[in-house]
Amino acid sequence: MRRYSIQNKIVLPFILLFTVVVLIVPVITIALFDRKYDEQVSRETQEWLETIEDTGFIHQPEKVKEAYGAEVTVVSSDNTVNYTTLSGDRANFADDMKLNEVRKRIKESNVDFVSQNVTVNSKHYKVIYYPQVYDRLYCLMRPIDKIADAKRHITLLMFGIAAVVILLVALISHLIGRNLTNPIKDLVQFTRKVAGGNLNEQCEVKTHDEIGDLTVAFNQMTRELRNSRNELISAERLATAGKMAASFAHEIRNPLSSMQMLAQMLMRKGDLPEARRKQSMQYILEEIERIDVIVKGFMDFARPASLNPAPHDLNQVLQEVLDLMGANLNHHQIGLVKKFAPNLPPVLLDRDKLKQAFMNIVLNAMDAMPKGGTLEIVTLQGVDKVRIDVMDTGIGIAPEDLNQLFEPFFTTKSQGTGLGLANAKRVLEQHSGDIQGRSVVGQGTTISLWLPLSSDSSPSKSKKIGE
Repeated sequence: MRRYSIQNKIVLPFILLFTVVVLIVPVITIALFDRKYDEQVSRETQEWLETIEDTGFIHQPEKVKEAYGAEVTVVSSDNTVNYTTLSGDRANFADDMKLNEVRKRIKESNVDFVSQNVTVNSKHYKVIYYPQVYDRLYCLMRPIDKIADAKRHITLLMFGIAAVVILLVALISHLIGRNLTNPIKDLVQFTRKVAGGNLNEQCEVKTHDEIGDLTVAFNQMTRELRNSRNELISAERLATAGKMAASFAHEIRNPLSSMQMLAQMLMRKGDLPEARRKQSMQYILEEIERIDVIVKGFMDFARPASLNPAPHDLNQVLQEVLDLMGANLNHHQIGLVKKFAPNLPPVLLDRDKLKQAFMNIVLNAMDAMPKGGTLEIVTLQGVDKVRIDVMDTGIGIAPEDLNQLFEPFFTTKSQGTGLGLANAKRVLEQHSGDIQGRSVVGQGTTISLWLPLSSDSSPSKSKKIGE
């Protein structure tokens, strides 16, 4: 359906109505003028005929022509011209003079004379038909060409004036409509900026009417929204800081407790065997590394570093992560299935950040399979992107929790910060990619990642991948 602006809705109906009125008025005026003038000419011509008859000039056509400037024609009962002051062709004279029609009107209405407008030899006449003895007709023909010209000039003048008036009204209506709608357009642009998140601007109040009142109300609403947003941001920051502090304290409590116990044991038992002492020191180092990983995860979430992208073989990057975690997978009795697409074109990515994101996803998959299972990694090449599927056979995720899967601090485990998948999502978005999850409780979870291919990659026979 075609969309009309408010200006068009205001201006067009008004111009249309005014045009109809302006055109109808001249038409009615001209019609009334034509009717009245025709009646006047007929009445004057009839008066001429009465004077001609009273003065006896009815038998002297030439004197009538000289005195009144009118032509005289006398026709017999068979419409043969007995006498006429007209010159020129008379081949269709009876038809041009409408003699049969006139005789019928005289017979039916029993009148003394009949008036009629006719055209003879391309000249216009007002004719008074006067019946005489032996069914002859005396025709007094008054030229009306000058009257027709004057009427035509008046018609053209009136319609010309109407056209000028319509153009002026259209111009004035356009200016008035623009004056009314420009503040509305400014208000629409302002609301679009507000909808885009810009709450710092104020719309200029240009009119002191209802639209101006609406603009003032919008400005007030924007100020209130800005204040509410700032309050909400402050509240969210405090809540996030509280969650981070609580999660951080919870996560490092266990490794700190283990380190404390091991350190106290080393202090109390100075005569421990060297192997036992080294093992304790190794445990302490592992707990320190665990704390370092936790701290790094919090730092990545709080202040994500900028990317250092470069073209890389995605399969190789994934393989490096799997090599690092191979022993851990074996320890948890998790079988690994790899289905890497051969000859993948280079992908523009930050190698370290993507490895960390992929490691977080694999760690979550391992946590979902405490009694062992199968981890399947699949890469697929698309037209302009590549997809990675990480599929586990774990306990799955409930549907009501799936929508929060990538939210910070959300976790269904008794341990964990809830930042692993959130950081992975942020890394994918930094790469102009995407990440999604789907799961069936009791059957497992699939995490799908999409990354755009490098601009110089142009696969010709790529298999489309679903999104």
